Amino acid sequence: MAKIRIQGLGKLVALLIRCVGATLRFEVEDRADAFDRARPGWIWAFWHNRMFVIPYIHDRWFAHIPGAILSSPSGDGQIIADACGEFGFEAARGSSSKPQKGLGALIMLAEKVKEGRDVGITPDGPRGPCYRLQPGILKLAQLTGGVIVPVRVEYCRALRFKTWDRFMLPLPFSRVKVVFEPVVTIPRRLDEADFEKQRLGLQEVLGAD
Repeated sequence: MAKIRIQGLGKLVALLIRCVGATLRFEVEDRADAFDRARPGWIWAFWHNRMFVIPYIHDRWFAHIPGAILSSPSGDGQIIADACGEFGFEAARGSSSKPQKGLGALIMLAEKVKEGRDVGITPDGPRGPCYRLQPGILKLAQLTGGVIVPVRVEYCRALRFKTWDRFMLPLPFSRVKVVFEPVVTIPRRLDEADFEKQRLGLQEVLGAD
């Protein structure tokens, strides 16, 4: 019964995303040539507290490119997976706190990248710290040779919740700026110092507030 309720909640969240998204005024800055129809699937990087509009953005402009997301195996992760499923995203379930499940999710996501899907990852999730980029997204790019596109989302007006990520819900009829930053390619072989430099560089591009 609990699983049925969670699945139902995911559908309600998807409906909320569609209803709010339809009222928003989007301003898009494309520094990555994201709208090039010939491009392969990319690894989208965006902060956990900005995820609300991502399914709507992808559905509005990139519905022709199949998608996949990484979500935690928790109840919250199930809700996110179900909500994104309403927008055509497949979900890989994994957790940074459970290495075996995390490795399985990484392998599944690698397959999706190689299939040409857009893969969405919140690199500071699922538990934070907020705005600290975890290494998994870089390892995925190394494993697949896929490119990372940092997606910055800026809300003009939003509600901010008292959660670990300070989750933000844009207010209806407000303005949202979406910036596709230049894509990042991670070399397959990096020593520890260069890997950390790449991690900090991507974290800086995504920014914080």
